[in-house]
Amino acid sequence: MLGVIMCPGGYMLSYGSPCGYVVTEHFAFSNIAPLVSYVHSLHDPPAAIVLADPKRTITLDTGDDPDSRPRWRITDEAYRLENRLFELIFIGSPFSRMTTVFADPKTDLVVKDSYPQDSRQREAELFKELGEDPPGWVKVVEPANPTIKFKALEKMSFGSGFAHRQRHRLVLNSTGSAFEKCETISEAVGAIYDLLEGNRWAIVKRRVLHRDISPGNILIKPKPDFLPKPEDDVCFIRGVYDREPMRAPLAILFDLDNGVKLTEKHLSLKEIEEIDKNLSSDTLELKALTGTPMYIARGPSLGRYKPPRRAYQFDPLLQLQPPDAAERYEQAYPNDPFRKKQGKIGDFNEGFANECSEDQPHTIQLVQRPWHDAESMMLVFLIFLLRSKPKDSKLDTEDLVNLTKMQEVYGKVRNTGIGAEVDARDFMIGGSWKLLLHPCLVHLADPIWELCMALDFDYEFLVPAAGINHEVVLHEIFQRHLFQIYYKLKDPEEKTFSDVQLDTSSFRPLSSRT
Repeated sequence: MLGVIMCPGGYMLSYGSPCGYVVTEHFAFSNIAPLVSYVHSLHDPPAAIVLADPKRTITLDTGDDPDSRPRWRITDEAYRLENRLFELIFIGSPFSRMTTVFADPKTDLVVKDSYPQDSRQREAELFKELGEDPPGWVKVVEPANPTIKFKALEKMSFGSGFAHRQRHRLVLNSTGSAFEKCETISEAVGAIYDLLEGNRWAIVKRRVLHRDISPGNILIKPKPDFLPKPEDDVCFIRGVYDREPMRAPLAILFDLDNGVKLTEKHLSLKEIEEIDKNLSSDTLELKALTGTPMYIARGPSLGRYKPPRRAYQFDPLLQLQPPDAAERYEQAYPNDPFRKKQGKIGDFNEGFANECSEDQPHTIQLVQRPWHDAESMMLVFLIFLLRSKPKDSKLDTEDLVNLTKMQEVYGKVRNTGIGAEVDARDFMIGGSWKLLLHPCLVHLADPIWELCMALDFDYEFLVPAAGINHEVVLHEIFQRHLFQIYYKLKDPEEKTFSDVQLDTSSFRPLSSRT
């Protein structure tokens, strides 16, 4: 595939093949020599371009009605796929990894092709770190014939400044629905709890950090069911509530394109700075801050540390109520004493705050940490709640005050820019949830406000108390609060704290004209 990419003030040329893409530097419109060479290459393709790979093909299906949605046939001997029919479900930006995703309409099989500039198969490597059938994650299909690979891209003699995007393929055996399809508040609460649980397991047990959690990387109602193994030491929310550990999760994570392998143990910033001198890829990657703008944690979005004006007074861990709720939660995790921990989580790190004020080398650039993944998951939940409305609800005058406030705050959140000194999401996190939520959801305002209180702190400034796992302290805080909400929603004796059926086809309008 040969193509011209039009850009502001100029153009780029793209040479595609079964093994990847080669994209030129940006040319000004006045520079027509590369364009002339490109036109010539349409008739006489460069020798470096591989025109076909019979072992791995994607062709347009010719059997469908011309007016129907096009479908594609994929052959891949590495995965024993032969002329298999797939539907195209996602096409990514041509200026990033150009990810393309196909789904088999009759099974749970998904083919994901991406074209990163990194020659490493980062995502495949990280899924291998997670192991077979990781709890709370998509299932990856191993190639039946791993010797069949995409050929390496050859260097081209035409022009200079090329970006070489090698093609990588990942085949998954998991499907599901988008997070916005949560049918009830309890399902949304449980889904976020389960995402925290799967993410927590990956951090503690496999030392893998996701770094790009957003609605686009979440599946609810996953198929097939994923039952945790006893040795995984995980329990998803329905298992906690029902006292049956072997219950499947309500949601799973996927897409490790931006993931990274953590060091064997949690390191201080000074220790990371010392390792960086040896150019360790593990720690250097943690400073290459990444994420989806609306959902990236606020610290990584800014890219540096902001010492508070006053020392943090960290809130103690939530004591679940009634005692039956606490008992269910603690019994679900018999091998993790942190789940039973009560009281303070730690103290403010005055020394680190002083080091930030002195601009010491290890404080200059923020390091992405596990608690940033937890914050991203909570942002997914909060933004979802902000726009949710009950099933069969109608816009009426009762909702106009709340609706206007929501539209104002959501407009700021939606325009969140990475690197901005003032993060617009603070207006949502610290806002009055009784004014932000739909009137039929205002009974959730107080527990949501309590959840948001945990986001008042940067946990890099925490000196953890004994028995507190610093890396997943925010996971623990959120999971306790979410289980408390879930427990109350499921309690038949609760008359004022009821579950709500949600509209899965539309959200609250973004403007009065919507």
